[in-house]
Amino acid sequence: MYRMILKYSLIAFSISVLLIPFIIFICKKYNWYDSVNSRKVHTGNIPRLGSIGFVSAFIISLLLCCHFNSNIVKLDNVIPLVVAGAIIFIFGVLDDFFDLNAKMKLAVQIIATLIMLANGNVIRNIGAFQLPAPLAYVLSFLWICGVINAFNLIDGVDGLCGGLSSLILITFAIIYMHTAQLAAVICVLLAAAVIGFLVYNKPKASIFMGDGGSQFLGFMIAVIPLYQSTSSFEYNKAFSIVLLTCIPVLDTATAMIRRKMQHRSFFSPDRAHLHHKLMNIGLNGVQILCLLLSVQILLCTIVCLTVLYPHVIASMIICATWLIVVGLFIMLHYLNRKALLKIRKSEFANDEPGKSSTIELNPVILGANKN
Repeated sequence: MYRMILKYSLIAFSISVLLIPFIIFICKKYNWYDSVNSRKVHTGNIPRLGSIGFVSAFIISLLLCCHFNSNIVKLDNVIPLVVAGAIIFIFGVLDDFFDLNAKMKLAVQIIATLIMLANGNVIRNIGAFQLPAPLAYVLSFLWICGVINAFNLIDGVDGLCGGLSSLILITFAIIYMHTAQLAAVICVLLAAAVIGFLVYNKPKASIFMGDGGSQFLGFMIAVIPLYQSTSSFEYNKAFSIVLLTCIPVLDTATAMIRRKMQHRSFFSPDRAHLHHKLMNIGLNGVQILCLLLSVQILLCTIVCLTVLYPHVIASMIICATWLIVVGLFIMLHYLNRKALLKIRKSEFANDEPGKSSTIELNPVILGANKN
């Protein structure tokens, strides 16, 4: 089993590493670059189709694994996941080219989510409470759509979305290795493909994954833990997956609250996400990446260890950790406000007499895109 997983993970990694330079070449040839605006952290022409490399590597390695190891990884069990993931990926790539409107993107996400729900991938319980079927499907629907968009929004610093995703996938693989072999194989192959992409996406990135990649990763991370495993993980599964994804999920939740309070559309972009706030208080891209990945490693370690504890104790540990993370987000919010006030005072002091203040015009300071 372990030798088989190692073999196909090396295939996934190798395909990803070999494809990305070719994709970079094609993007440069046809000027397929990521847009630069007031919300973006990067400058210069950076290709944004890196997802083609790691998604292709994942699907090819998974299909090869299914073909030569049908006794462990059955093709029938992965077809719904591959089809739904491909829908998310294809329309995400189209969004990279044509900037699809929010309603169309949401419609595509709903279709892919319904495919997985129809296949029985749902959250069945929260702790000891067994969810009624209608509630299970509603919560699972909201979970999948929410996580897709959360990972799409967190993709703002070189290596961040890919780094968080690979750590979460490796954690799932460790938990599922002896309880749900299909899910473990999927996690390892996808993590290997993403790590191959990170070779070129680490600071300073040569290529971005684009919306196709971030939405695909969000979809996979939302769906994979819905595969059934043993009771030792199933009891706290809902708590565990929320904790593992809390960095992008909390960032998205705060964005929704912020836009609601500002009477703006939930789909309107701004420059007040987690990585923007960390930049406002003085961190650079590499420091932000190291900080958030370190926090994610800690969260992954906690989830892995809680599998060894009795159910109730594990629940208490996970919930306590969740509250600590929420507290850190609240603290960051106030640190960001303090930093913005300092920047505003500095800009006001530097304004020349007779000129209008830049405070009302600078979207970087206000944390809003005026377009």
